[in-house]
Amino acid sequence: MMALDRKVYAVLSRLVRYPVAGFEEASEEWMEQVRQLCPSAGTALDGFRAFVVQSTPEQLEEIYTRTFDNSQSAALDLGWHLFGESYNRGALLVRMRELLREHNLDEGGELPDHLSNVLQVLAACNADTSRQLALDVVEPAVKKICVSLASGQNPYESVLDAVLEVINLHVQETNGCH
Repeated sequence: MMALDRKVYAVLSRLVRYPVAGFEEASEEWMEQVRQLCPSAGTALDGFRAFVVQSTPEQLEEIYTRTFDNSQSAALDLGWHLFGESYNRGALLVRMRELLREHNLDEGGELPDHLSNVLQVLAACNADTSRQLALDVVEPAVKKICVSLASGQNPYESVLDAVLEVINLHVQETNGCH
């Protein structure tokens, strides 16, 4: 089996950002990159690809806002899902900000524990830190978000499924018990 290229995390981070102008065209390239880097995650994106192709920019913005910004149970701020507004979330925010700065990554106007930022860190940091963040933060929080979207009707479910697929392969590859 080919080793997982953690660059796939950086590509996935783009798909969970607010869809600005040009998102439709760029996302097609990003989804192809995911398919090249991790074929099973690329396959998981098929539902999202179909949605993007048939949607206007306004529809993409609306579904993103309705899915993530207007729903506390699906917010992409991972620390909130794990810790609520406790001290532990504050500690995670500080740690994520440190990691973002250490790797010269831009927060992009989101909180440091936003899924897009955490995925960028997973791609950039060392293997041990990446594995621990994937296991301790991303996987449990994304699973909670998936439960809130479990209607089968939301196109972002396939993006989150792709994230979980990459994490699963990453953890298996690094000999983690799962």
